[in-house]
Amino acid sequence: MAMKWILTFAYFAFMYWCVRKAHESAAEYAATGMLRSPLYWTAMILICFLFGLALSERYVLTQSSTLIWAWWAALGATVIALLIVRRAMKWRYPI
Repeated sequence: MAMKWILTFAYFAFMYWCVRKAHESAAEYAATGMLRSPLYWTAMILICFLFGLALSERYVLTQSSTLIWAWWAALGATVIALLIVRRAMKWRYPI
């Protein structure tokens, strides 16, 4: 019973620390103008697309092999695009 309380407290302490760190990062991004950047929003759209691909994996694996190859191609293209956008953001906003 005590272990549950310790783990619960550790979880909430970690979440509090993550929120504080995210708040500091968001303030830093806002100060540099990064939150209004088209590169930033492109990266966010690509990340949402990547999550969508990750959530559709189970459906794709039950379908034909053609769909699986298209899924792998979309996954590879998204990862490559994210890496390019990330490099551009690091070049444009060296935080």
